Parts: sequence; structure tokens; C-alpha cells
Amino acid sequence: MSFPEKKRKTATKKSLLKPSLTLQSTPNPSLPLPDDLLLSCFARVSRLYYPTLSLVSKSLHSLITSPELYKTRSLLNRTKSCLYVCLKLPSDSNPRWFTLSRKPNHPRKTKNKTSGNVLVPVPFPQSSHPTHAASFVAVGSDIYEIGGLINGRPSPNVSVLDCRYLSRNQAPNMLKARKNPTVYAIDGKLCVDGDSIDSVSSNYIEVFDPKTQTWKLEDRTPFAIDIKECRLGTSFSGCWIDNVYMWYESGYRQFEWYDANELKWKILKGMEGQLPKFTKYCDVQLGNYGGKMAVLWDKHDRSSNDKGRVIWCAEIALEICNEEISGKVEWFGHLLKVPKLFRFMCVLDPTL
Repeated sequence: MSFPEKKRKTATKKSLLKPSLTLQSTPNPSLPLPDDLLLSCFARVSRLYYPTLSLVSKSLHSLITSPELYKTRSLLNRTKSCLYVCLKLPSDSNPRWFTLSRKPNHPRKTKNKTSGNVLVPVPFPQSSHPTHAASFVAVGSDIYEIGGLINGRPSPNVSVLDCRYLSRNQAPNMLKARKNPTVYAIDGKLCVDGDSIDSVSSNYIEVFDPKTQTWKLEDRTPFAIDIKECRLGTSFSGCWIDNVYMWYESGYRQFEWYDANELKWKILKGMEGQLPKFTKYCDVQLGNYGGKMAVLWDKHDRSSNDKGRVIWCAEIALEICNEEISGKVEWFGHLLKVPKLFRFMCVLDPTL
């Protein structure tokens, strides 16, 4: 059990792009550099700055949002986890997606650990048949929307949101229709459990292989059974980080993790005084952010008269010492103003 730092690989000195992956071989008259050179430069820049860079000009926006940039990042081993947040807003029938981005002209380091980050919209195509009570999971650069209710009935439907091309596609249906199922990813495969209208043996879960595009039943792991049993009847918000299940217990207002060796929950050490105190009814969400823990919560927006809310976020580095896990807040700050009746749907980290 460990939380290793993800090291970037150093690119070797060779051609940065294959000819087939370049947009243009000659300079664009509206830009000072050839597109292939710009792609090579942008691939080395954190994705947090892409929304800001895309505002510079239409030409740069086209490059920043092009599939070729993702291909270039892959060739240079520059892909990394990105924080995506799904919200249900009262004015929309479809969930809305946002991604973490840097504020323009904000200093990289500040004395009070404020983030300089914001949540910006991700323009995924909306579904023509909105799904309610669906579950979401990220595998690679894709986000899977699984099950839920369509026209009030449980659905076996599976939609795929491609974060590279900002497209929505359909995957093969599940074997059973499910509303609000439990979903997680293991070794690049989707595991789905719970809330089936047609009972399946309690010893099996549905597993989807994106490579073969097929579903099948497999034995449920003992650890998955332990986690599910501990969840029952408990208010929680949790996520998996490097095979360790982290969660926030709202009743005790503390972060915990599940020790699979001792089969019990333990308190995340070192968090006292690092974050603002959450109210008892505060909606706290956890997410894996490249091996670190993202914590999102909402607070009343005191600067407005419409009783809106403000979404806050913290990034927490995790460290193991003497079979205990401790957390250290690297930054926190407010990201987005939302209506009072909004709702968190999920927090995910696709790789781009």
C-alpha cells in the first residue's frame, strides 16, 4: 500500500511528432510558429492552463482543442490525471461537466495556499434522453455513464463521454438494467454492482472490457464485499486511491480510510486545522486526483443576495508511515458559484 509520486518521463532527443500527426507542415499566416512546433510546446504545458490559452485567438483555440494535441501528449509521455466534476443544476435536465483550470494571471504560489484555480465548463454533447440516478466512472480518457432511470424505469444503458474529442458515444448495454449502481474501475475494466431489477447471484458482478466491448459476470472480490457491507446505512462520500478506499464521515466530520489488512476503518492523520470546518449538513465529495485526494464542498455565498452556493476544493497529498496514512493540504480555494439547489454527481480523474 503506497502513494508514490507520479514522475514525468523525460522525452528522448528525437523527432517530436510523426508526420502523420501534424496539422500543417507550413506556418499558419496568423501564427508566428508552425502548428507542429506549437503542439509540441503546448503538450509540455499543464492542462490547467489550456482554457486560458484557448482564449488568446481562434487559431490557438483550434490547436488546444484538437485531437492532435492529445496524440502529441501521448507521444511525449505528458498525459496526466485531470479533475472533472459533474453537477446537477436546477435549470438543466442534463448533468453539467466542469474541469479544473488555472485563473489567468494568478501567481503559482501564495502564502495562504489559495489555489488560483477555477472550474470551467466542458462542452460535452447533451443526451437527447436525460438519465437520472446514473453512476459514473473514468477509464483512461473516457467517462462512462452507467444505468440510471430513463422515463422513470431502470436502464441498462451505457454512454461514453470521450474527453479527448468532447464526444458522446454508446457502449454495449449491461446485462441487467440498474438504477444508481455501484461502479468502479480495476485494471482498465468496469465493475458494476447493485440495484438490479432482475436479481443476480450475490457472488457475482458485471464486468465490462473496453478493449473487447463485452460484458460478463465475474466473482466479486472479498474486499469489494467488505466495502459494500460497511457502506450500508451510513452517510458517506468516498473514492479509491491506489487500492485504498478513502471517505468522509459527515456524522463525525472526519476523513477515514479502510485498512484491508486489519479489516477496519482508520482516521486520516494530520488533518486537524488544515481545512475550514465543515458544517454538519455540508455536502463533501472526495475524488482521486492523480494519486492525491481532491476534496470538494459547498458553502453559502455571502457576497450575493440570491442564497447561492460556492464550491470549494482542496488537494491533499497522502503519505504512509508506520501503517498509518496522513494527509497534507497542498492548496484549497473557491472554484465556482452555483445555484442553491445544485447537487454533486461525481468527481473523476480521466487521463489526458
